[in-house]
Amino acid sequence: MTKFKNLFLTLPVMIFSLYSCSKSDPTPETVAVALEGKWQYTKTGTITNNQEVLTDYQHASGCTKDYIEIQAGGVIKSHEFDNPNCQETISTGTWTRTNNSITVTYPSQPTLNGEILELTNTTLKTKFMNPGITDVEVLTRIP
Repeated sequence: MTKFKNLFLTLPVMIFSLYSCSKSDPTPETVAVALEGKWQYTKTGTITNNQEVLTDYQHASGCTKDYIEIQAGGVIKSHEFDNPNCQETISTGTWTRTNNSITVTYPSQPTLNGEILELTNTTLKTKFMNPGITDVEVLTRIP
């Protein structure tokens, strides 16, 4: 009778334990990070044979660092600073995004279709497929 009584007391505890373990904790909702903003080039490279090779982006010495400005409404501006005299060249184009796919178009240039590999509050990493090569760019958000 004592064995039956112990089983009767432990059975509800076992059932409750199994039930509480069967449910997983809810996953936190992912907060969407805005693509819009100013992004400074930090690294550039390629993917060859599934191997990513990145190097530091080469900004013109003594000049403001090159950056892109992704604006709401599908406008993108590329700001490049070249010597002599650190002259700024601004190219204005358009961009669209669907999930992790991004399309960028500048006048008189082929449309670039790419993929967003990483997007955080501080980092934007993209991959663009060009004939025969896959380019990778890493940018840091400018506050």
